[in-house]
Amino acid sequence: METSMNYNRMTTIFFISGIIVMASLYTALPLTSVFAKDFGISNAVASLNGVIFSITYSLSCLFYGTISEKFGRIRTILFGLIGLVIICLLIGFIHSFTLLIILRAIQGICAAAFSPVSITYVTETYSPVKRVTAISFISTSFMLSGVIGQNLSEIVVRYSNWHMVYFILTLLYIFIAVLIYKYIPESPVKNPQLKLVGFFKNFKDFKDNKIVILCYLISLSLLTMFISMYTIFNHYITSDIVGGSEATAINAKLFGIIGMLLSLLAGRISDRTGVKHVIVGALIVSIVSLILMGFTTNVILLVIWSVLFVGGIAFAIPSTISKVGMVVNRNQGFFLSVNTFILFLGTAIAPLLMILIQPLSNFTLQFIIIAVIGIIALIVALLLPRRKNVIR
Repeated sequence: METSMNYNRMTTIFFISGIIVMASLYTALPLTSVFAKDFGISNAVASLNGVIFSITYSLSCLFYGTISEKFGRIRTILFGLIGLVIICLLIGFIHSFTLLIILRAIQGICAAAFSPVSITYVTETYSPVKRVTAISFISTSFMLSGVIGQNLSEIVVRYSNWHMVYFILTLLYIFIAVLIYKYIPESPVKNPQLKLVGFFKNFKDFKDNKIVILCYLISLSLLTMFISMYTIFNHYITSDIVGGSEATAINAKLFGIIGMLLSLLAGRISDRTGVKHVIVGALIVSIVSLILMGFTTNVILLVIWSVLFVGGIAFAIPSTISKVGMVVNRNQGFFLSVNTFILFLGTAIAPLLMILIQPLSNFTLQFIIIAVIGIIALIVALLLPRRKNVIR
């Protein structure tokens, strides 16, 4: 009973922490126009604050697997959280866009300590039966942050200013740092003798694990589609075609939480049908939902399609992470770190993709372009082996 209670408590803490840590990315997305106005710059330049965060975040994910193996998984996570406390507090006081960009770059490095390390921690310390469910909770928290984080900053800015967003984040990071320090035990997997330069030697393992590249291609598409869809979705609902208000757009995004929470069943479903089938089915649901959005003007139907789309993405993320662990025959921590890098690289690609797509006045075409990304991912998913280590 105690083991079960500890498992539930740790998973809950990781879940809450995932929402708050990823808020570093998502709270800034609605602030682009606010930054542009406050610093007297264009929206395109203001969007760099999100791009630079995503790039440093993604790149840092590559190295934290090795760093945490040397110094300890939980110690590494706590180091990142302390960094976030300091950086967010500093951002709350600055009035220079150049300083904002520099601090956002550092913030991305600190935030990256959580995602790959927490997933690796679960892979190492949880039993196989509980592992997929725990990963589902963690990956769902990343997506929940996409809705909660954006709405939080929109509400705070409405009644205060953007500086207050970062003061609130500072307090939240202190809160989860205390929780993790007090309730999450250190992983038994630790190698103090490990040389950090040895990280680059890990890449030679791709020679015997080529199939994992298919998983990476799928991961790259998921958050690219997720962020792109919500950007288009928000503009579409408030356009003259649909005629919704900003409040309608906010409420519509909140319904996406339903789809995310349904993904917590991914572990049980994959046990019965297989991880590959879950990935394929999830991508099909997301693709069809995107296409239907482009041909729908009814708000209620749009919300339904968005919930199905988000549900598909939310099912695909933990399932793809699990598949990475299944198809490699060694060095899971490294391959999971690379997957996290690829996954969140999509958060840097999406804003750049939107710069190219948004000038198109046809919303249907915009949704279809995002759906094409999903179709490519679906084709790749069909090439995955059904069972572990089938193809090398």
